[in-house]
Amino acid sequence: MEIKDQKNGFTLIETCIAMVMLMIVVCGVLPLGVYALKYNSAAAIRAGAVTAAQRKLEQLRASSFTSCTSSSEVVTVGPTESQTYTVEVTVTDVTTALKSIKITVTPKGRSTSGGTYSGNDGWMRGQVVVYTKRTTSSIGSNVG
Repeated sequence: MEIKDQKNGFTLIETCIAMVMLMIVVCGVLPLGVYALKYNSAAAIRAGAVTAAQRKLEQLRASSFTSCTSSSEVVTVGPTESQTYTVEVTVTDVTTALKSIKITVTPKGRSTSGGTYSGNDGWMRGQVVVYTKRTTSSIGSNVG
């Protein structure tokens, strides 16, 4: 009976080389995951601010022309109601039948005066500003 010298498996050197190559790949991909996580959370904050602005705009549209006045309130938005925003409404009378409206939504963590958020991630919590006009509902001269 003849016994063959069989070599099964990997040597310690081959295993170490494979581990070093795997570590290089993971170190290259890991910052990409951190980058994606940061930018996705920033998009969620901005989307919540836009949602808060849309809600306030719909409230103003549903109210009467005379009750459309300047105000400020704190609201929470999101599926878990975890993000807080300050919603400021500035109403300016242009004429007796026209109002100019500015809705400013500021996420929590940023100065309500609109100042720059501290740190490198200030852009993540930027304000959302919506401008619109409101007029009285009346029958025009061409209806007849």
